Amino acid sequence: MSVAVSVNEPKGLAVAEIARTFFAVQMRYAGVLGGKLGLPLAEAIIFHTNFHRLFAYGNLSKMPPDPAFVALAAEVAALGDAEARLDHLIQAYARRPPDGWPKDRFQFGDHFAHEAPNADGAVRIHFRNRFNTSEHGPLHVSNLAQRRTDLTEMMASIANQWPETKAIIGGSWLYNLEAYRRLFPPEFGSSRVALVGPRPTHGLSTWGQFLDHHGYAKPEIVARFEQMLHTLDPVQPWLSFPYQVLSTTAPFTVFRREYSV
Repeated sequence: MSVAVSVNEPKGLAVAEIARTFFAVQMRYAGVLGGKLGLPLAEAIIFHTNFHRLFAYGNLSKMPPDPAFVALAAEVAALGDAEARLDHLIQAYARRPPDGWPKDRFQFGDHFAHEAPNADGAVRIHFRNRFNTSEHGPLHVSNLAQRRTDLTEMMASIANQWPETKAIIGGSWLYNLEAYRRLFPPEFGSSRVALVGPRPTHGLSTWGQFLDHHGYAKPEIVARFEQMLHTLDPVQPWLSFPYQVLSTTAPFTVFRREYSV
């Protein structure tokens, strides 16, 4: 069982150690990709791993790198030994607070959130799962009713606050899973298409596939990834991941009907 974590306090070393294998695979990816692109390791760490977000420095799609994280990446890259680099990352991670939902997202339950409508009237939804202490994961059949309740509350809130919403959109590796798609209207899941590039590989929409519901790396996903890492195409590095990020969309009227809101 994993360790429960405060949303404000440093995680501590015990919780940080849970991420060791996850961090190790990201460092190997950064090394391979950086080598093929001719990038300094520090730059690959900053822009091509999930560390900036995981360390609660923010979303690189919406901001420049935080100077504190840039300094940390330089420290890590300066170490000559892979294990020493990993130890330094783990120790730094232990001192950071958990990566909470961004302030521009509206949370419902422990796992769902959404953004405000974009210029086209589409609302992007998000799902996350960190440091879960439950026996079963949030997508387990035993939690299906609660996840549907979470979604019903979220869609009702969207309908109340933004009644002119045109569509719901998503983008995640999770749409590869029937256990996730079954939470939504069939039209939403069946709309899924792989995102094409160029696109970044620093988000959990890509890296989340490596983690189980306790925050540990999944051995089978790590193994599949590392077996193919030497064939990584630096022009399309996202194709090296076992699950591709899938984009989904459906009219908001479909969601209102599905959840009776």
